[in-house]
Amino acid sequence: MDVPFRPKPEDVAYLRKLGWTILVAAVLLVIWRTSDLLLLAFGSILGAVIFRSAGQLLQQMGLRSWRLALGLGTLLVLALFGAIGYLLTVQFGSEIAAMLGNLPGTLRSIEQGLSTTAVGKALVQAIDAAFGGSRLADGLGDLVRGAGEIMLNFILVVVGAMFIAGDPRPYRNAVVLLTPKAARATMERAITEMTFALRLWLKAKLITMLLMGTLIASSLWLAGLDSWAALGLLGGLSEFVPYVGPAAAMVPGIGLAAAAGGSTLWHTVLAYAAVRLIEAWMLTPFINRRVVSIPPALTLFTILGVGAVFGVYGVFFAGALLVVAFVGVREFYLRDTLGEDIEGVPGGMGEDKTAA
Repeated sequence: MDVPFRPKPEDVAYLRKLGWTILVAAVLLVIWRTSDLLLLAFGSILGAVIFRSAGQLLQQMGLRSWRLALGLGTLLVLALFGAIGYLLTVQFGSEIAAMLGNLPGTLRSIEQGLSTTAVGKALVQAIDAAFGGSRLADGLGDLVRGAGEIMLNFILVVVGAMFIAGDPRPYRNAVVLLTPKAARATMERAITEMTFALRLWLKAKLITMLLMGTLIASSLWLAGLDSWAALGLLGGLSEFVPYVGPAAAMVPGIGLAAAAGGSTLWHTVLAYAAVRLIEAWMLTPFINRRVVSIPPALTLFTILGVGAVFGVYGVFFAGALLVVAFVGVREFYLRDTLGEDIEGVPGGMGEDKTAA
């Protein structure tokens, strides 16, 4: 007796492939629909790395108890975030809100001024094609106006980071156990390398943000801008997003300098140019030798691609995502699949990889 709906033997292989195709498509659709949630989850992982790095730093300074070191390290990091929030909202809140609120109009004014010449018009078209022109400013404006959503997402990320930092083993073990047995050792090594690379990347970002914020503020003060402190804070924070962030952070300063008139505009442009030359020739090469050295063009286009897919929020995590992807390709494909003997993340900047 024939069983209804039983496929023919010659159709089983095709139906199996079709089923896997549908399953993969469904997973990709779920990832696409929950992209914001996945970004928040990755932000929590990044936060956990920050909290644990602060705790390990306190242990290196002589604090023996890991729980106490982790608790104090978490409090110190949260206090640093609170100080930044105070500066952004209370100390320089009105100045920054006015600058970012006028950002679309400032960009359009700069575009109109440049478009009066053939070279300037070509430059505006190139920038618009690469960065989205005023659409980037509109997106930043929407981000500023959605302060409540930002605060809620920040709280979710911090709470998730505290849970993961307290005991990351269940999450790490879950990833390893979901991996086929033959590849579990590779997964363990890859997770260790990714964690260590993120720790170095975050430390490098902190150093870069502090140095560049100080350099930008002092340079704009010499250029004669009244809002040099707020612009220095914005410039320092913008270093978290390589290339795109610093470029966007220069627009309010140039707009304010253009409005001030006189020689302030040229002094401001020269100040920004000098700071960027110092960063490109001295700071970035020095740091890249101690962290995962990723080609600048790859970093730039990855940030633009992630921003195009996931929006402005994706831009903030693009640099960290690229570090994870870069290490993953090296560990899973180049080293494990192709058998290339490639050196891992360098143990520079006083880091102990065994603590990862």
